[in-house]
Amino acid sequence: MLIKQLATAFRKAVAPSVLLDRGIVKEAVHNRAVHWTDAFRSGGWRSTRISAARLKKLRDMCDEKCLVIGRLLTRQCEVYVAQRIRHFMQIIALYRRLYTEQTLRRIVAGLGRSLSSRSRVGFALSAALFSWDNERISEEDMERVVADMEHIEHLRDPDKRFAHYMDQWELMIDEAHLKLWRRPLPDCNYLYEYKVYGTFYDVPSIAFYMVQIDCEYRKQWDRLVIALDVIDTDDESGSEVVHWVTKYPYPMYSRDYVYSRRGKVDDERGVMVLVARAVEHPQRPATDSYVRVSQYVSQMVIRPHRGFTDCGFDYTLTYSDDPQAPFPGPAYRWLARKGVPDFVEKLHVAAKMYQDKQGGQKATRQQVAEASAPSGIQINYAA
Repeated sequence: MLIKQLATAFRKAVAPSVLLDRGIVKEAVHNRAVHWTDAFRSGGWRSTRISAARLKKLRDMCDEKCLVIGRLLTRQCEVYVAQRIRHFMQIIALYRRLYTEQTLRRIVAGLGRSLSSRSRVGFALSAALFSWDNERISEEDMERVVADMEHIEHLRDPDKRFAHYMDQWELMIDEAHLKLWRRPLPDCNYLYEYKVYGTFYDVPSIAFYMVQIDCEYRKQWDRLVIALDVIDTDDESGSEVVHWVTKYPYPMYSRDYVYSRRGKVDDERGVMVLVARAVEHPQRPATDSYVRVSQYVSQMVIRPHRGFTDCGFDYTLTYSDDPQAPFPGPAYRWLARKGVPDFVEKLHVAAKMYQDKQGGQKATRQQVAEASAPSGIQINYAA
């Protein structure tokens, strides 16, 4: 399926730009012959020795000869394009045998990003690679995230029966209301995956959830946001594609993310789930203005102590990305110990501000229902 999509996209992007249309060739040849005829009549060639009949015969002969040349050029271009497509598909077949399909998609997506700013070929490749069948966040993905939180909650058991669940993780912060672990990502000696487990008692879980899914409100409380917009939506699952541009410390370039996300309020199980992961989307190709972060995963589960509209909840956050910043190892450790708790605290403060803008009243069941629906959520904040 992937190879067929790539071949179709390549043909659509390349063929119209190189093949010669016979009608266009004929028209061009005819115009050139007319130009020659006018030149003969208006210049020194005007003579009784060249009659109108001979000029017509000369024009017809030029038409015929140039059409033959046009057909030969067209055939040559077709052969050239066919060879290029065949060579390209042989490379794809080779890499498909060496790598998994997901890795292959990342390789070709990188090729599409490098070409998208210079030709239609890269844009077509990016468009062919994005499909909601592959990029939507499924129910199975959501269930795995919820199961992970249940394992984390077992770590509080006094008998420590589930302590082995975090054997591969390094504990970095161990406080009563906040715990932070990290572990190295596979095949990478400087990037880490982080896991946070924490508790808040003074804000409802619905407020903590809403400040993360409402793009317009985040533009108000997060001063680092340059752009944050939903650019595509999947009606089947409620997944969305979001483009997020955030400031980085000077003199580094700002970073931009394109990711698929899905939020869910599970009233039966009493949890809220928010999952996001990086994707490639043709509406937001990489540019020279920002550094594209192509490796990004964020998974959060929120479990209220009583109800969604009551104060108090536990949460887990599992996060990893590659900011493509050449920080040394100790710097990454310092950033993790400081940056992750600071981000969570920003969410906490924003949730309290959200609650205050509601007049300090509990969220209604309608707001909870709206939060569980696909996006496009509209919130009217109290003054």
